[in-house]
Amino acid sequence: MNGYKVMPAEAGDLERIMDIFAQARKFMGELGNPQWQDGFPQKQFIADKIARGIMYKVMCEGDIAAVFSVLDSDEDYGDIDGAWLTEEGEYFVLHTVATAADYRGKGCARFIFSYAEVMAKERGKISVRMDTHEKNIPMRSLVASLGYEYCGSLTVRGGKQRIGFEKILKG
Repeated sequence: MNGYKVMPAEAGDLERIMDIFAQARKFMGELGNPQWQDGFPQKQFIADKIARGIMYKVMCEGDIAAVFSVLDSDEDYGDIDGAWLTEEGEYFVLHTVATAADYRGKGCARFIFSYAEVMAKERGKISVRMDTHEKNIPMRSLVASLGYEYCGSLTVRGGKQRIGFEKILKG
């Protein structure tokens, strides 16, 4: 689907963003994926990301179709049972990707990854990292199709187990 546009999320978007996370949480639960079933991400967590300027919205025809956040690094990625492809400071992080139900299957998540890779290059990074739950089969399939390599397992906030992926960016 064409016509996606990325913009920084704003405080006024918070309710729609939380609705998108609720839709994503429901979808994951229906697929047997326990990720986010504890209510993560909480409203204040997302409000903080918006205030810090690291939460983005993907617009389509005036509607927020999806959301994601980015970081220049992640302390949770320091200890992995496996090995990352790059060193500290060389990578960009894509987090909290969620697509509204009406936009699922329309290339929105693929667009987000492509956009994040451009952002990473613009910031002088040579790779993009992300993590997900081992039972998040749709996300695992997507990252594999986009050339992300499985790097190992890690523990993130709250002691949750995740699997990490990384992609070295081309020139």
